[in-house]
Amino acid sequence: MEEVLSRLKELLAELPPHLRRAAGRVLDRPQDVAVTSMRALAASAGVTPPTMLRLARRAGFASYESFRAVFRAAVTGGGFRGKAESLQRLGESGGDKGIVGRMGLAGRDNIGMSFSEAGGADMVRAAKLLRHARRTYALGVGALHWMSCYLQYLGRTVLPELRVPPANRSSAVEEMVGLGKGDVVLILSVVPYAVQMLKVAEFARASGASVIAVSDSRGSPLAALSDVLLVAGTASPQFYPSMVGIVAIVETLIALVVARGEDATLARIAVIDRHRRVEGGYLES
Repeated sequence: MEEVLSRLKELLAELPPHLRRAAGRVLDRPQDVAVTSMRALAASAGVTPPTMLRLARRAGFASYESFRAVFRAAVTGGGFRGKAESLQRLGESGGDKGIVGRMGLAGRDNIGMSFSEAGGADMVRAAKLLRHARRTYALGVGALHWMSCYLQYLGRTVLPELRVPPANRSSAVEEMVGLGKGDVVLILSVVPYAVQMLKVAEFARASGASVIAVSDSRGSPLAALSDVLLVAGTASPQFYPSMVGIVAIVETLIALVVARGEDATLARIAVIDRHRRVEGGYLES
């Protein structure tokens, strides 16, 4: 990171005003590059998002994501502990109110980034694969396992063949014996990328199944192994990646499946809803 900052300082004198403002914002609070979206950082500098991309290129990077990765690596150099220490420093400088404010901004930015980066067309393609799948497997590690469980809970009425392999098994691949053409594997994985999820993607590709990856970067190792890559915003002052953008993508995928569903889809939803009410599952006002 220090090398990049030194490069920006050298460039300042020759940069046009809008790029100089962007560079000044980065130099003032370099840690913000790691935990703030490009759009939000640009707004705080009084420039447009493309200006941040041009600044990254002037600094020698092919993309803003590769530029940002240097700052993320510096902030998380100690792993989760490093980010936790950064969070404590934020608390010392801005107090509890500052943490609440930054978390709120990060959540908003991550949702916006998820819809802009994942792209409507890619979400539609992913939903089409899910809708026509013979079987669907959703997988993630750690907190992302529970995101896959949420996908199953949300989608079980419209995707009855959606399965989530148990988290406590030594190999997720063992749960997908018989996987083949017509099946879909949806993988959730963000930094730090789980080796197990890469093995699942490789197995799915070799078996002829389609792969949908929800990750945090177009440079994700899952990108080359997926038929559809959906990029979620995960930046956060928190020590662990934000799940807000991933939830937004998951909910949108199910909404798209329902919107293009058949009468059988509506019938399944009605049966489950009626069963819950008959069994007293809800408080009736």
